[in-house]
Amino acid sequence: MQAAEPCCYIRSVRLCVLSSGSGGNSLWVDAGAARILIDAGLPLRETARRCKSAGLDVRELTDVFLTHEHADHAGAAGVLGRKLGVRVHATRGTLRALRDPPPEESRRAVRGGVPVCLEGLTVIPVGLPHDACEPVAYVVDDGATRAAIVTDLGSVSAAIVRALQGLDALVLEMNHDVRMLIEGPYPWSLKQRIRSDRGHLSNEQGARLLQDTLHGGLRYLVLAHLSEHNNTEAHARRAAERVLEKHGSRARICIGSQVRALDPVLLEPARAMPLRKARQLALFA
Repeated sequence: MQAAEPCCYIRSVRLCVLSSGSGGNSLWVDAGAARILIDAGLPLRETARRCKSAGLDVRELTDVFLTHEHADHAGAAGVLGRKLGVRVHATRGTLRALRDPPPEESRRAVRGGVPVCLEGLTVIPVGLPHDACEPVAYVVDDGATRAAIVTDLGSVSAAIVRALQGLDALVLEMNHDVRMLIEGPYPWSLKQRIRSDRGHLSNEQGARLLQDTLHGGLRYLVLAHLSEHNNTEAHARRAAERVLEKHGSRARICIGSQVRALDPVLLEPARAMPLRKARQLALFA
């Protein structure tokens, strides 16, 4: 009689960027029994369509986590709470500021630095500087794999850098090219808001944050929230590639899309690869 081969359960986290940009933001994450959206900036019907195109089922959602109250991140939160009965997590400031809040029984208040434990996944809010009411980023962790979504912030503190260490995947804002923004069509007041400490990260700022959090275990990098008028995919990719190449990183780069879902990515535990030490980039000198 042949001995049975030993079997084991391998933990994994699946990520899928459904949409990224000023027209709507939404990221699917699942691990264990948890099926969550980080941000709900697309209408329910479009969210369902993009989920289906990626082999996901919006009806399986258990939770929604909002980064802040702006419509391109939270516009469908109320509908998702009412139609799907999911729990909607956000800071108290965000919940108070929602134009269309979910039912009271669906609301769950979160605080920066305080983990939310779901079945198979822990979600950690990270406070951010942005022109919103108590905005946050999120780190998700299944005990073996860590990922984060960090968009809509105008500056980076040491606390943010510390919270983003040891990531396997990073969805990172690279909103604008500074020169394109300055020379572009926006009114000066809007340009100032975008460039402020509570605005959006430029390609250079995003690259600096990438450098400060990069390690040998980073495998997947999504450049997110690119401005349609003040950036290009080539500009953003070039800024990120300079950092990855300088340090010998093998992380895969993708660009978040406003019009279609990216292919889902399955992250399984992996041993970190050592990075090359490099001199400071001339870009940041």
